[in-house]
Amino acid sequence: MIIKDIQITNFGKFNHKSLPLEPGLNIIYGENEAGKTTLHTFIRGMLFGIEKQRGKASGKDLYSKYEPWDNPSNYQGMMRIENDGVTYRIERNFSRQYKSFKVINEDMGVELSPEEIDDLFMGLDESCYYNTISISQLGSATDKELEVILKNYAANLGSTKSMEINIKEAFADLDAQKKKIMQDNKIGQEEIIQKSLNNAKEQLELSEREQQTIIASVEQKKETAARFSERKKELSTLDKKRLEELEKHNSRKDKLYQDVMSYTSDVEKNTATLDKIKEHKAELERQMLEKGIDNSETMENLYDKVINRSNMPVAFIIMALAFIGAAIGFAMGSIQFLAFREYWIKPAVCLCGAIVCLLLAVIRYYMNKKRKKKKLEALKELRLVLDRLEAAKHEELYTKRQLDSKREALNNTQEQILKEEEWETDAEDYSEDIKEIEEKEREINDVISKARWALEQKKENDIQTEKRIEELEERLKNIQNAKMEIEAIEEAKRSIEDIAGEIRNSFGKKLNERASYYMSKITNGKYNRLTIDEKLNITINSKKALISALKLSKGTIEQVYMALRLAAADIIFDKDKKPILLDDAFVMYDNKRMGNTLKFMAENMEQVILFSCHTREKVMADKLELQHNFIKL
Repeated sequence: MIIKDIQITNFGKFNHKSLPLEPGLNIIYGENEAGKTTLHTFIRGMLFGIEKQRGKASGKDLYSKYEPWDNPSNYQGMMRIENDGVTYRIERNFSRQYKSFKVINEDMGVELSPEEIDDLFMGLDESCYYNTISISQLGSATDKELEVILKNYAANLGSTKSMEINIKEAFADLDAQKKKIMQDNKIGQEEIIQKSLNNAKEQLELSEREQQTIIASVEQKKETAARFSERKKELSTLDKKRLEELEKHNSRKDKLYQDVMSYTSDVEKNTATLDKIKEHKAELERQMLEKGIDNSETMENLYDKVINRSNMPVAFIIMALAFIGAAIGFAMGSIQFLAFREYWIKPAVCLCGAIVCLLLAVIRYYMNKKRKKKKLEALKELRLVLDRLEAAKHEELYTKRQLDSKREALNNTQEQILKEEEWETDAEDYSEDIKEIEEKEREINDVISKARWALEQKKENDIQTEKRIEELEERLKNIQNAKMEIEAIEEAKRSIEDIAGEIRNSFGKKLNERASYYMSKITNGKYNRLTIDEKLNITINSKKALISALKLSKGTIEQVYMALRLAAADIIFDKDKKPILLDDAFVMYDNKRMGNTLKFMAENMEQVILFSCHTREKVMADKLELQHNFIKL
């Protein structure tokens, strides 16, 4: 597979970005934050997708990191590749809402089915990608850490041809599982559990025998209780007539007592009412006597007297007429009418007296009228009091009659109660016999209840015992299964050892040969042999000595690491073309190492895509006159 070009629609910082790639050496240069990591992630995402994580991890995952801020639904791109001379176009939309993935055969103009896509990428998965064709520097690892990394990588390749399985970790995991199984199932307690199980079964058998005894006793008591119940039924039938007569007698007595209570209450109420009426009548009579009225006749005479009395002030009218007559007399009897003062003074005085009398007469008239009105209103009130007095007398008479009637009914009812108290029935009384039977029934029922309670307790205890037995049996079963699992783990370890040995014998030689080839080429023949022994020790053969990887410089270990990855890529991809992606892989290389490696890869690899934040690779390629495709971000 060779990557021909990349077209980013919207991914991270890139928007509508196109990058043409060529066979051979491609150098993609960019300073920090220029987008090299984004481009590298895009290539990996086009091949394997980028899924959004869940929970807290979703805020910092790759999906969120490179999701476009503007128009996130257009989170997509395209990459064209060539495989076996055929050009394919990979189209992928990373958006969760519009996620899609297509592979199109451009030469034939058809879209590949899922099965055809699997065939196209056969042998290439994400783990293989990261551990073979995608190569980055080992970085700041210590010498000991570098040795562990190389040993682990070589162990996986030499034992399983895979980067997803770690033999040592598998053995450690199996041992941990074995230890956990032994701890979880407490295999050492098998004998104690078996003894507890036997005791629980014996306890359950004893409880079942005791329950049978209790059940038999309960059945016997129930038969006795049934006989008592039958006898009580017979006596109850015989006692029924007496009880019916007694019930009727009691019903009559209850009715009479209720009547007595009702009549007594009525007498008390009527007595209280009569007392109130008498008090009210006495108060009305007192009010009438205070006004001097002893009966209705006196009231009528007084009313007629007031209504017939005149309001006219006769005395003042007479006096006014007298003054007028005197004035006329004085005027007619004097001959000195020409002398004004002497003639008119006496008539004028008389007329003034007449006027004064007339004014007093008018005033007296209205005063008499107002006084008469007040007297009539007072008489009306007295007439109302008199009417209430008459009504009180009638009510007193009616209440006395009601009281006498209730007293007579009360006396008659009390006499009937005395007669009922003297009543006796001639039916035979079986009540004591019935009570005696009922007492025996209660005693038997108490015994039965206690027996049933004891039986329920034993059943509940049996349930707990059965659960205990199930738990113990389950634990024994788990122990047996655990023993089988432990044996299976041991067998798995033996099988892994056998299979790993077989693979090492067949695959290890080929891995050593290819790794040695690449080590010789990238070191320009300085180290011509790389060997991984059975103990996973890595040694390098130089022209002067055989050197352990532990004693090599970091730069040489980086070369060993690259040789192993290139060898693994050759073995896994076999004859298929493959791109090699280098992410700042030459940081620990000096110029000589870098020049040798760069020259070898440019001349012998189908496609190399080198990401770098330095220009030294570009300068070296130009110096060595290596044909390359330079892209500046």
